[in-house]
Amino acid sequence: MACCIEVVDVSKTYHRVRALGGVSLAVRAGEIYGLLGPNGAGKTTLLKIVVGLLRPDRGVVKVCGVDVTLNREEALKHVGYVPENPVVFESLTVRDFFALVASLREVEREVFEERVQRYIQLFQLEEHVGKRMGKLSRGTVQKVLVVAALLSEPSVLVMDEPTSGMDPEAQHTFRKVVEEFARKGAAVLISSHQLHAVEKFANKVGIINRGKLLAEGTLEEVRRLSEAGSDATLEEVFLRLVRGW
Repeated sequence: MACCIEVVDVSKTYHRVRALGGVSLAVRAGEIYGLLGPNGAGKTTLLKIVVGLLRPDRGVVKVCGVDVTLNREEALKHVGYVPENPVVFESLTVRDFFALVASLREVEREVFEERVQRYIQLFQLEEHVGKRMGKLSRGTVQKVLVVAALLSEPSVLVMDEPTSGMDPEAQHTFRKVVEEFARKGAAVLISSHQLHAVEKFANKVGIINRGKLLAEGTLEEVRRLSEAGSDATLEEVFLRLVRGW
C-alpha cells in the first residue's frame, strides 16, 4: 500500500483558544504538500498532531493507514520528522547523533555507513561530523536534523520550517533531495514561511489561518479559489486569502 497522510476533521483548543477547527487534508504518495499560514495559524499544532506529539480534541489522523492516536509507534515507523524548534543532544557529536538515530530506526550498519556518507557530502557537513551538537550554528543544526530524518529513508516526511537558517546552497540541496523522495513515492508535508521556495517545488499547497484551512490544491487551483488572477504568484494568492488584499 502506498503511504499517505490523512487528516480528517481535526480540532485542537488550548486554554479556550482554538488552534485548529475542523481541518481535513490528505497528502498522497508522491506529493509535496506545502502548508502555509501566518504565525499562529495552526501549522505547527497540526504537524505535531500528525506525528503524535499532541492529541486532537476531535478528529482522526492516519499515516499509512495507521491511526496515529491509537498506534503512534506503528504509524511513526514510516515517518521522518523535523520539528520547528530543534532539541538536540548537545554533548553528542554529529556522527554519534546520526548513529543514535540510525540505531533507533533499526538501520543496518552497512546501510547507515553508505547513507550517512552520502548525506554528509550532499549537505556539506564534512567539517562538522566530529563537532558536538551544542557547538553548531542554527543553520548547521537544521541540516543535521534533516539528514537524521532522511537516514531511514522513510515513506513519509513531516517537516516544520526545515530550512530555517540554512544558506541558499543548502536550501537548494534540500529541495532536490525532497523532490527525489517524492519521485520515489514518499508523501511529504512541509510547513514553511518561504513562499517563493514552496512555489518552486511543492505540487500541492494548503493555506491555513486561525485554525481553518482556507484553500488547498495546485497553485492553479488556489489561484482560482482566491480569484487572484491566472498569473498570480503564490505570495499574492496567500495575501489575498489571508489578508483580503
